[in-house]
Amino acid sequence: MLDKDITDNTAKQYLNWMVETYEAEYGGDAKQLSLSEVMFSDYDLETYYMGSKGAGFGNAAVQVANDLDADIKLNSKVVAVNYEDDENVIITYEEKGTPKKVMARTALVTVPLGVLKANTISFTPDLPERKQDAIDNMGYGLLNKAIMYWNNEDDIVWPEDEWMELITAEDELSGVFTSFINPSRVKGAPCLIAWIAGDEAVAMEEKSDEEVLEQVMLNLRSMFPTITDPDEIIVTRWGQDENFLGSYSFNKVGRIFLDDAENLKERVGNVWFAGEATNLDDWHATTVGAWDSGEIAAGE
Repeated sequence: MLDKDITDNTAKQYLNWMVETYEAEYGGDAKQLSLSEVMFSDYDLETYYMGSKGAGFGNAAVQVANDLDADIKLNSKVVAVNYEDDENVIITYEEKGTPKKVMARTALVTVPLGVLKANTISFTPDLPERKQDAIDNMGYGLLNKAIMYWNNEDDIVWPEDEWMELITAEDELSGVFTSFINPSRVKGAPCLIAWIAGDEAVAMEEKSDEEVLEQVMLNLRSMFPTITDPDEIIVTRWGQDENFLGSYSFNKVGRIFLDDAENLKERVGNVWFAGEATNLDDWHATTVGAWDSGEIAAGE
């Protein structure tokens, strides 16, 4: 990964760890991630990568939806947006596999950038060249997690530290589930979450849960020799989910992110665009950025 002139393996693997840490933070592979994206500083913030009990993202979305006077279609997928008419937008969608159409005065597109990149939604007329260029060439990364639960408090053999990092002995293993977050105290149950990002995350999605667990436990046992296998494991595969096809945007080498985000959010006809990749206030790649961009578009 790093310069071949670095001969001290400890120093080399430490630098590998730094690079992989920022891959996990920003979701982009090191070969594509612009240094202008990376902040080499310590955060004096207390953050949690989870919702409190009963207030996860799913529950939060349901609560918002319950307060809306809206006809929300579940199990439905938009496949086409026609904005030729200055007065109306025609949306074609599939509800449980059945094609349907709806006409509206305006539309707001909030699908992830990965869905736009895959062209699973057709636009008529074609999107402007600058908007399509942003879609095709913006950085869009992948971050996956292996979430592990233990049933017994006695299974906790790791410290209370929120973050734990492993520096491996070999280049090939330096980014394969070496970042761990420990939310046990907040969740009230023994839990560890292993992170993987970039090209390694893409390769991981082809492995079974059993193969993933084997690699994760190999790393955990190198840190905590007496740790037992978890009672439950959940492995995310956001790159294979047709509704996401990745995780979130990042500042790509050779691109100017703010220009791309501005072009991506630009209205075409009576169609607005929102989502984390359209955020212009340094909140891209976050739920805050997605929420704020939606509020702005809705207000417009």
